[in-house]
Amino acid sequence: MRPRGQAAVELLAAVPVLLLAALLAWQLAAAGWAAVLAEESLRRAALRATGPAGASVTLSVAVPVPGPLGAGVRATARGVVRLP
Repeated sequence: MRPRGQAAVELLAAVPVLLLAALLAWQLAAAGWAAVLAEESLRRAALRATGPAGASVTLSVAVPVPGPLGAGVRATARGVVRLP
């Protein structure tokens, strides 16, 4: 005799796991996007960097990571620019 409703119970148990996996995937995508934005901001700042010729300028840009798991987390990009 087959147990009745077994698939429904398994699906009910799997729904929270699937939701958590989706939330983590979305948060990972948001962190990746914040890293891309930080790199773009760093490149723009490097183009605007000024100083004496031949000097090196260290730049750092931090972008907040959106989302509920990213509260207080920032994606940071750092670079050194040698001025012409």
